[in-house]
Amino acid sequence: MNRRRFIASVGGAGIAGVAGCQSTGGPDQPLYRVTEDGFERRGGQGVEEITVTGVNLGMAKPGYFPGSAAIERAEYDRWLEHIGAIANVVRTYTIHPPAFYRALRDYNDHATEPLLLLQGTWVPTEDLHEAGDATDVTSTVDPEIRHTVDVVHGEATLSEQDAFTAGTFDADVSDVTLGYLFGIEWPPEVVVGTNQVSTDGEFEGPYIRTRGGSRFEQWLAGRLDTFATHETETYGVQRPLSFINWVTTDPLDHPYEPYHDEDLVSVDPDAVVATDDFDAGTFASYHAYPYYPGMLNETPSYVGYTDHRGESNSYAGYLTHLINSTDQPVVIAEFGVPSSRGVTYRHVHGRDLGGHTEREQGEMVAAMYQDILASGAVGGVAFSWQNEWFKRAWNLDARSVPGRRPHWSNIETPEQRFGLLAFQSPDSITLDGSPGDWDDATVVRPEGSTDSPDARTLTALRVTHDLEGLAVRLAFESLPDPMRWDRLNAVVTVGLTGRERTLPIGSDLTATADFVADLGGPGNSRLLVESSYDAFAREYGEDAGLDLDAYRDGSAGFVPVREPVNLGYTVPLTDEVVPFEAVETGRLRYGNGNPDAENYDSLTDVHVDSANDVIELRLPWLLLNVADPSSKQRLVTEWDGGLAATDFESVRVGAATYDPGGEGTDSSNSTGLIDHAIPGMTGSTLDTTTYTWSTWDRPDYEERLKESYHVLERTNWGENG
Repeated sequence: MNRRRFIASVGGAGIAGVAGCQSTGGPDQPLYRVTEDGFERRGGQGVEEITVTGVNLGMAKPGYFPGSAAIERAEYDRWLEHIGAIANVVRTYTIHPPAFYRALRDYNDHATEPLLLLQGTWVPTEDLHEAGDATDVTSTVDPEIRHTVDVVHGEATLSEQDAFTAGTFDADVSDVTLGYLFGIEWPPEVVVGTNQVSTDGEFEGPYIRTRGGSRFEQWLAGRLDTFATHETETYGVQRPLSFINWVTTDPLDHPYEPYHDEDLVSVDPDAVVATDDFDAGTFASYHAYPYYPGMLNETPSYVGYTDHRGESNSYAGYLTHLINSTDQPVVIAEFGVPSSRGVTYRHVHGRDLGGHTEREQGEMVAAMYQDILASGAVGGVAFSWQNEWFKRAWNLDARSVPGRRPHWSNIETPEQRFGLLAFQSPDSITLDGSPGDWDDATVVRPEGSTDSPDARTLTALRVTHDLEGLAVRLAFESLPDPMRWDRLNAVVTVGLTGRERTLPIGSDLTATADFVADLGGPGNSRLLVESSYDAFAREYGEDAGLDLDAYRDGSAGFVPVREPVNLGYTVPLTDEVVPFEAVETGRLRYGNGNPDAENYDSLTDVHVDSANDVIELRLPWLLLNVADPSSKQRLVTEWDGGLAATDFESVRVGAATYDPGGEGTDSSNSTGLIDHAIPGMTGSTLDTTTYTWSTWDRPDYEERLKESYHVLERTNWGENG
C-alpha cells in the first residue's frame, strides 16, 4: 500500500475548522477511523489516508521523576515545534499536565501540517503485580480512562487524587486526537494470573466485544469499551482504539525463545474487536525492538530473513511474521535504539541496545521505520523524544542510587539515551580542545623541572567535571603532529577510597588510586580498576569465572572495567549453549566530542589536540564507581558490602607520562618507566591532587537536538536514503 506519511493538503486551519462540528456528526461519522488498510481522516476534502510517523513523549526531564509532572509550557511549545517538523503523530503514555494540551492546541492552530495525538492511559505495573489479577484494578483504571477522554475534549478538572496529573484541562484537542492507546507492556505472570480464573462466554459491550477471548483479553475489551462508551455517550463521537502489546505477550509461538517467561502467554489483539456500532475501529499496537527478547537472535527464520534491501534482518523477519498473522492494522508504538556509551543487549545484526553514536542511532531508527512500513504496518512511533535520566538498565542499575538517578547524566546506561533530544550541562566539557571549557577547572603545575623529551613533559593538569563525568586535561610542552604513540603514553589516576595501590606501570610505582586511565592511542587505551574495587567482579564475577579470592584481596591487581550483556542461556530445540558474555566498557574511544564539529563523535572519551598540545579525557561517573555525583556517594570499599553506597568528599587525581618502549630517562624525576608526573613524585609514589565539587539537587542543564534528530529530518525517516 502506498500510504502518505503526512496528511496531504490538510493544514492546521482545516483541522481546527471541524472541531466544533465533531460532536454533532454522530458516532457513525467519526473524524478519524481505522480500516483494514490503515488510518483515514474524513473532512471537507474527502478521505485522506494517514501513515503514522510518530515520536513518543514521556513525562520526565532532568531533576525529576515522571510522576512529578514537571515539564512546563515553554518546554512543551519548543518540543512540539521540533516534533512537528519531522513527524505527524506524538504519542503520550498517560495524561500530561494541562500545559501539554494547551501547547498542542496552539501548535495546531498555527501549523501548516497537523500534529496528531495518540493518547495513552497508564496502568501502574506495581498495582498489577500486587493484584495478580488484572480485573482487580478495574475500579481504579476505569475512572482514569474516563478522565483521559475528558482531558482530550478539554472538559476536565482533576485533583491529585483523581489522576497522575492535576489541574484544569480546558484545551480541546479532540480534533487532532487520532486514537487512544490503553495500557502498558503487560507482565506475563499477571496475564496468566488473570486467565487462571475460569470464565464462560465472551465479553459483549455495546461497542467492543471479544471473539474467542481469554479472561485477560475480555478485561482489555471491557476497558476499550469504557473508552468508547464514555466518549460516545458524553461527546457524541468515536475514535480508533487499541491496547498496548509487546513481543513477550504477542500471539505468536516462539519455540527458540531461551527464557520461558518471554513466551509464557499470548495476548491476541484479534480477540478484541469492534461491534457494528463502533465505526471508528480498532487496531493493534506493539512495542517491538530488535534485540529483545532472545528469540530475535535465535529464530532461524528471523535471522535468515532477507529484507526489502536484500539484507539479512531478523527485526524485519519478526515484524513480517507478526503483521501477517494479525487481522487488524498494526502500529509499532515503540521502536528504537539508544546512543549510550554502554551496552545492555546484543543484536545479531548490530542493532544493539546501546553502544551507538548519535548518527548511528538516527540511521538505525530510520532503517527500522522503513522495515516497519515494508512489513505492512500502518506506521511506527519512535522511542523517544527526550533522554530520560531516571531510567535504569538490568546490568548496571545496582551501581547507582535509585532515588538520585534523575539528577545526573549516566551516559553508560542505554535506557537513558533513547531520546532525539539531549540534556547537557551549560558548562559541558566538549572534548574538542576548546580552552574555555576549562576556565573554572582546578589547575595543577608540575613540581620542579625535568629533562624529559618535550612530548613527554607535562606543563599543567586541569581537573573539572560535568553532569556526565570527571574531566581531565593534560597540557604538554609539545605534542607531535601526527601523534607518536610509540614514543608517548600517559596515565591518569583517580582515587575515591584513599587507599594506596601499586599501579600497573613499572614494578613498584604506587599512588592513591582506585582507577587508572592508560592512554596509548586509539585502540590501545583503557580504564582499569583496582580488583578489590571492581563492581563487575562483586556482582557478576562468579558468572564470569573470575578468581574471586584474588579480586577480593586485590592480588589480581588492576583489571579491565567490564559490564555484562548476556547472562548465558540454552536455546530450545537446538540445545545450543550461549555462554555468559561481558564487554570491556572501559575501552576509551578517541574522537571529537563537539556536536557542532563535522567529525563529531558522541561516544568520544579522549580528544587529542596537537595544535594546542593537549589531551582531554572524560571518565563516566558510573565507571568510577560514583553511585551519585550529585550527592557525592560512591560504592563502598569493603568487598562484603557489595554495591552499597557511602558518602565521600573528594577524589584524588594524578598524571604521568612514560615511554611505552620502556626506556625511561636519566633525570632524577624519573622512576622506572615514568618520565614526568603531575603534581610530582615522592620516591616511587605518584603524588596526587585533591578535587572536589559542591553537591546539587536540581541540575542546571540545556537542551540539544541530537544528531539522530537531524538524520531523521534530513532523510525523511530513511525514505531519502
